Amino acid sequence: MDTTRWEEPEPAELRLLVTDADWASLAARYRGRNPRPLDRCLEVVRAGGATTVVIETRYIDLDYRSEYSALYARTFQSVPDSAHRLHFFRAPLTADQLWRLPDDHGYLGYVIIRPSELGPVGRTVLQPPPGMADAVRTQVRDPVNFFGQNLTVEGVPFIQQDTQLGRCAHAAAWMCHYAGHRRHGLARRPMADFSLFANPGLGYGRPLPSQGLTVQQLLELLRTCDLPASFYNVRQLPASQLVPWADPPPQPPSGQPDAHPGLWDTRLLGICCRYLNSGLPVLVGSGDHAFVLCGYRRERREGKRDWITFIRHDDQRGPYLRVGNVLDDADQDTGYRYSPWQCLIVPLPAKLWLPPEPAEFFGAILMRGLAQTLRGQIPEAELLLKLIEDGRLALRTYALEANAFKTGLDRGMDEQLVREYRLARFSHHVWVVEAVDRDQRSDGLACVVGEAIFDVTSSENAPNLLALHVPGAALVHRTTGPPRFPIRCAPDPYWSGGVGPP
Repeated sequence: MDTTRWEEPEPAELRLLVTDADWASLAARYRGRNPRPLDRCLEVVRAGGATTVVIETRYIDLDYRSEYSALYARTFQSVPDSAHRLHFFRAPLTADQLWRLPDDHGYLGYVIIRPSELGPVGRTVLQPPPGMADAVRTQVRDPVNFFGQNLTVEGVPFIQQDTQLGRCAHAAAWMCHYAGHRRHGLARRPMADFSLFANPGLGYGRPLPSQGLTVQQLLELLRTCDLPASFYNVRQLPASQLVPWADPPPQPPSGQPDAHPGLWDTRLLGICCRYLNSGLPVLVGSGDHAFVLCGYRRERREGKRDWITFIRHDDQRGPYLRVGNVLDDADQDTGYRYSPWQCLIVPLPAKLWLPPEPAEFFGAILMRGLAQTLRGQIPEAELLLKLIEDGRLALRTYALEANAFKTGLDRGMDEQLVREYRLARFSHHVWVVEAVDRDQRSDGLACVVGEAIFDVTSSENAPNLLALHVPGAALVHRTTGPPRFPIRCAPDPYWSGGVGPP
């Protein structure tokens, strides 16, 4: 990477991206020791229809500036203190349109380039590529000021480690944090903080150049950055209480009792999906590497239960990569094999205390219990029991702000139920456990027939139920006095309120 005239031309350079040679030239200009993250970024925007890139020179980036102050300004080698910001557009633009873009500019997002061959890709937010957008569940809305014009891109934050100040765990933690900053309004933390604030007493080796983060350092770092995390050790996953109609827990392969659970324990899928349904990224530690899950897609399998394929951001391989099989994890483009997943780390809003697993268990039991109680009075309640009997009942669990839940109720839900929920008092965040008709879901139809809603600040040993609904009737608790019950409502299914398709 040539940085001798790094800040020229001023204020920007416009390039049309028409031929393979145009794309190759852009990649060559910023190619580093590991070109895969940049190449993947360019693949994403090219798939999105990019025809123009505007290279904003001498861009003062908060994240790179923090890294410059913490590291590059202290080195013997002279390194520029500014970055380049690459903006991608679908429309073929001309230089005289930069200060007043056409209405149909088709902004696809940006890639910030550090002046470093070791890790050139800085803060990046790009639209998901076509064909993957419905699977991405943790995207955020990121405002961009482009020469005095306000633009917006919706995507999942990405960054590449610089290999000196930050390594893969630092990059993964930053991706989760920047998503939390945009989604939950957390105070912004620049990239260097994820190295400088790591507790050296919990790690090993020298803090600079960094040797990476231990799990203890990473958890403490996320707590310091207002994202206290749930931690799942794959070798010691919680022994979830199973509802009576659930499949038995997975077991090691026959004759291999000591096989690593990352090679056979399908409970991993459900744990990740509950958080991704909530728009919360999941940080995965796979032994010698860390990356972030940002979405999933349900794959139908004839004669078998659906399978889940995940979408990941890997700082060493790029954004929006497909994970075909978590139990046999290999990069589909390069053939690189990841070691078995060792742990799941989920950075959470500070007061989201109740874990999803007990919420799902108690929600299922309470919905079945209410349906059994009402079956003689409200015949429609029998539908939920019939789904259980036929093996057609699935559960979908997600957390979100109560106000967002109430705002999003216009999804085919009975008007009386909408009224009751909107007038109810809920905790700031809630866990929602939906009862889903598997056949309706497979056909792409409205499939939710009931739900249980829990206070996220309550105990996992006794989750505080806020509302309960089964076909034909609902119950809503009040802060004082008896609950409102029975609330009669239509039994028709409605659409899910979680992020992405169920």
